[in-house]
Amino acid sequence: MENRQFHNGELIKRINDKVEKTINNELLTYELTSTQFKMLVALHLSPGHTASLKDLEKYFGVAQSTAAGIIARLERKNLIVSFNDKNDKRIKHVRISDEGLRICLSVRESIIETECKLFSGLLPEEQTELNRLLHKVYRSINS
Repeated sequence: MENRQFHNGELIKRINDKVEKTINNELLTYELTSTQFKMLVALHLSPGHTASLKDLEKYFGVAQSTAAGIIARLERKNLIVSFNDKNDKRIKHVRISDEGLRICLSVRESIIETECKLFSGLLPEEQTELNRLLHKVYRSINS
């Protein structure tokens, strides 16, 4: 069975499953879910490490209650801070805390190591070509 050839879709799924398992194991150390980690990353990449709850809802394509629940759990873990807009109290902003940023950067290092291992069998130009082709596949499936 080891030498079995998989079709492209199956290969993509199996690779994703392995990478996801590695990352989820790392997240267990911090008692985080992948969804919570993605929220931390989104805040880390936002200007001033801050975003409105509404912007996070739109970015992740989730309901307000879902985003608010994720934010509440992250806030209980002291990984983010939420606050109302000073000009409009109806608007809630969220900022990643120093501890949230530390975890985000630590897990990011693990992700980089995983990607290096994942692509270690490819030459740099092959990695570039694979990335180009995957983007092409991604664009075609989303059009």
